[in-house]
Amino acid sequence: MSNTTIPTIDGTGATGSAQVEPAGHGAPGIARLTGLAYLGIIATGIFAEFVVRGSLVVDDDPMATAIKIAENTALFRAGIGADVAMVAFDAMVAFGLFRLLRHVDRKLAITATVWRLLQGAVIAVNLLFLVSALGHAQDAVTGDGTVMPGPATDALDAIERHAVGYDVGLIAFALSCFAVARLLQISRLTPRWIALGMYATGAVYLIGSLAAVFAPDLLTVIDPFYGIALVVEFGFAVCLLKGLRPRAGSSARAA
Repeated sequence: MSNTTIPTIDGTGATGSAQVEPAGHGAPGIARLTGLAYLGIIATGIFAEFVVRGSLVVDDDPMATAIKIAENTALFRAGIGADVAMVAFDAMVAFGLFRLLRHVDRKLAITATVWRLLQGAVIAVNLLFLVSALGHAQDAVTGDGTVMPGPATDALDAIERHAVGYDVGLIAFALSCFAVARLLQISRLTPRWIALGMYATGAVYLIGSLAAVFAPDLLTVIDPFYGIALVVEFGFAVCLLKGLRPRAGSSARAA
């Protein structure tokens, strides 16, 4: 098994380089599985957030929201199921990236993994708000079509609490992105734009989540920047599917 020379974090050059063991013979398979799981996160996240909640939740209108959810309970449940799948995919990506990048800097890889798993845990617990919202919406709409304002308001409140909790979870994801970006920058296992893009992705999620919690009026300005995160994460998933390899001409080389 060959070793790989990777510059140390302090950037001291040849004298500071370290011979590290590659991820192992199973690395290509792990990378592909991790890439597929990453694509799964993107697909399920878009479906749950935009296809389901984007079509059923009416801002500032609890009665309209309750009616839409009550009339489309199967779709709303599918959205919850997609969120559950996303959390499972996230755990797969967390452990997969740890296996693939732990040889670069084990402590930093652990940090990235812990933050990503913490995000998943927050999002998983937060799904209870959506389950509650479904129940309130069904209670709000009676058999004759009458909408009861109390349960309808409770349904929208639960959805809004879910949104806040989701953003809190994404703060942990942002910190994980910074750690992964540093690992990719050190190892040069992806194109440079992916490593730099992961820094940008972390910044977008961190700023966006903090704005959602503390300054919601700024979201209209920040929302377009999530396109950067989507492009970078999709690109990273494609790199994983192809296998992580040192960039040609970089100081990271196979011995």
